[in-house]
Amino acid sequence: MKPAFGELLVVPDAEAFAEAGARLLADTAAMAGARCVIGLAGGSTPRSVYQRLASPPYHHQIRWNALDFVLGDERFVAPDNPDSNMRMIDRALFNHVEHDPARVHAVPYEGLTVQQAAERYEQTLQTLYGAKTLSTERPFFDLCFLGMGDDGHTASLLPGQQRLLDERTRWVLPVTEGRPEARVTLTYPVLNSAKLIVFVVSGSSKRSMLDGILSGAETSVPASRIRPSGRVLWLVDRDAAGRWAQ
Repeated sequence: MKPAFGELLVVPDAEAFAEAGARLLADTAAMAGARCVIGLAGGSTPRSVYQRLASPPYHHQIRWNALDFVLGDERFVAPDNPDSNMRMIDRALFNHVEHDPARVHAVPYEGLTVQQAAERYEQTLQTLYGAKTLSTERPFFDLCFLGMGDDGHTASLLPGQQRLLDERTRWVLPVTEGRPEARVTLTYPVLNSAKLIVFVVSGSSKRSMLDGILSGAETSVPASRIRPSGRVLWLVDRDAAGRWAQ
């Protein structure tokens, strides 16, 4: 079966899932030129990928100091809060590899409102890109990992939040509804400015939603509306894949 959009890579287990994700980042870094921007997903699913990257051979093989890292979304909490995506990524990856902290672009928090944090993060991304307007000829991301929730959300683009889903100018927006805590999320314009989007999806709880998106039956949820300038790859374990694993 062929997905409604993108390519599908089904792996048999958690170890293969982590290895495949790590290899995709390593290959991207190896092929990149002077500038390479990697988008990182939060949540629990990509943690194993980050942990694999922190292990041999990737922790020495990848030129970590030559890469820039950007978060797809973040809960608006203190950096040491257990719910912080950046805290999870630091513990899984950056605490274990030699990297340039200035090139890990975390969402600012101290002394800011969530609106101000979103505005400042957008400025950070525009400075990194070198322009305030995205060009189809120059994608922002070389690789961007994205997760997908049971409800089809990706980053913090949430179902029913039309202000977020319809945004076509801003790169970053605050999310103040739909979740218990405020968040900051990248929007479609910058997420779609990617050479490669990799959706990392695992677990049987995602099977129904994933099947709807891959089959083309589900077209309205946020994850199904990602259309990058480059490729989309669905990295999926067997539990999530269901009939797509056959």
